[in-house]
Amino acid sequence: MARTRRKKSTGTREVDPRRWAYLIFVVGAFLGIYVLSNAIEDIWALIWSWSPTIARPNELASQIAAVVISVLGALYALRKERWFNFTIEVVEEISQVTWPTRAETRAATIVVIIMTLICSTLLWSMDQMWSTVTNWLYGI
Repeated sequence: MARTRRKKSTGTREVDPRRWAYLIFVVGAFLGIYVLSNAIEDIWALIWSWSPTIARPNELASQIAAVVISVLGALYALRKERWFNFTIEVVEEISQVTWPTRAETRAATIVVIIMTLICSTLLWSMDQMWSTVTNWLYGI
């Protein structure tokens, strides 16, 4: 039985920018949780090292504080109409970008690698030449 290959649709898909904007705010909240949790714990440990009368750093407490602060921050940012509209505009602009094909990306990568090798070879040869010249001058 022969397998037929389907041609990929090259038409443009309609992108719902609001859905992507909500996703951006959710990802921002998760990123905020991660960063704040580590920052709170590190600051707490630093303060504890200066003043041991304060309780030891508590990982659970710093994570709870990070979740509360990040969720409240994301909700605040989501309710700001200017910020939400800006995010929608960014999503709309990104959806209009023409991304390179796999072949174009591969060709550009090969060009970059070859140019890097050529430039590094030229710099290495110039370094060797100047090293020889300075060693000869110091040897006089």
